Amino acid sequence: MNNKLEQFANSGFMKKLQEWSVKLSQSPAFGTISQGMGGTMGLIMIGAVVQIICAVGSIAFGWKAGEPIYDALYMPYELTMGLLGLFMSFTLSYNYAKRLGVKATIQSGFTSMVCFILVCSPLISTTTESGNVIRSLNISSLGANGIFCAILIGLVSVRISKFAIDHNWIIRMPDVVPEGILNSFNSIIPSGLNIIIWYGLGIAISYFTKGAMTLGTLVTTVIATPLSYLVSPLGMVVIIIVFCLSWFFGIHGGSVVFTAIMPLYIAAYATNAELAVAGKELVFNPIFLYGAVSILGGSGNTLPLCVMGLKSKSKQISAVSKAALVPGLFNINEPAIFGFPIMYNPILLIPFTLNSLVVMGFMYVAYKFGLMSLPQVLIMTTLPVGIQSLMSTLDWRNVVFALLMFPVVYLIYLPFFKIYEKQCIAKEATEEVEVSE
Repeated sequence: MNNKLEQFANSGFMKKLQEWSVKLSQSPAFGTISQGMGGTMGLIMIGAVVQIICAVGSIAFGWKAGEPIYDALYMPYELTMGLLGLFMSFTLSYNYAKRLGVKATIQSGFTSMVCFILVCSPLISTTTESGNVIRSLNISSLGANGIFCAILIGLVSVRISKFAIDHNWIIRMPDVVPEGILNSFNSIIPSGLNIIIWYGLGIAISYFTKGAMTLGTLVTTVIATPLSYLVSPLGMVVIIIVFCLSWFFGIHGGSVVFTAIMPLYIAAYATNAELAVAGKELVFNPIFLYGAVSILGGSGNTLPLCVMGLKSKSKQISAVSKAALVPGLFNINEPAIFGFPIMYNPILLIPFTLNSLVVMGFMYVAYKFGLMSLPQVLIMTTLPVGIQSLMSTLDWRNVVFALLMFPVVYLIYLPFFKIYEKQCIAKEATEEVEVSE
């Protein structure tokens, strides 16, 4: 087994892939993305713990959204994961400004946050019956759904600021002025320029869509609209590939894909629910194959990846795996996606996508030959591995299927994991030498 892994690692394709991966990691922009995602890990973990508590409460005590106890417990999630894109826009621009030598790093972070809000969730004014005007934000656009926009704005806004500073578009102050105050004044014109550009873009999008879209919803719509016409066994292959590629580029795959297929998804479940009540045979719909992308630990089935990382010699991989394991058992895998990371990581992108397609193939065969039951209960919440399969089908065989997929997914991740682990170990060894010197 080890010899085969070594042969695969030394193949021409993998060497080219490793070279590309190294070049990406050395790029200031891609290095910043990884660093920016790492800066939000604490908030991601808090959000994951809250999701687990609420999921357990729903199963054990029947808590539901809208009930005081559920909403009170869920609030920390709304203020961590629910604002992840906003926080990431700050960490990305802050770290990118440091890499490019822009002194006003904090100001760059704040500018990025303001621009992110302007184009993704502009203030909405509502008038109460008493005549008071309330200004509010749609925070649903500031979470994981807005990560792609956060990355785009975080990087481009710093470039705009650097361009302005390099061309001396700044307010000059005497040299005796403290550096902190000097940086604040120097950032006024670059920050203003950024706001004009990004707010102008937001206004233009709103004007041409008659107020129906922001930059975030525009990106989602452009990707999602064609997907709604691909609901067939072969079409689901395309949908799953788009789902995984979206995550790779920092776009919330679930939001993009599920937005497109949700009406058909709900309708398919409703049809089978009615047939089950009538005592009739359930019907297969290709949309059910969508479940293959998150049967083991969330998007991309990352639970086996976390398990194999527990004993990794890489400190980074070991730490991330330990932190991501329990959330992964509850099908919450943001800690894994942002921690390894899988986003902008070409080596892990391949198994991240491939395992979902392989699981989908097994799932299709199992449905066709009656080896497991078709879904009939629509579950629209996060539940532990196996529990969701059981509750949506009311058949223990579906739980067995999920468990049988574990070694399959494990083996798909393994060779790519070994290659990535080797890179991480080498990088950590280099960093230790640099610190000791």
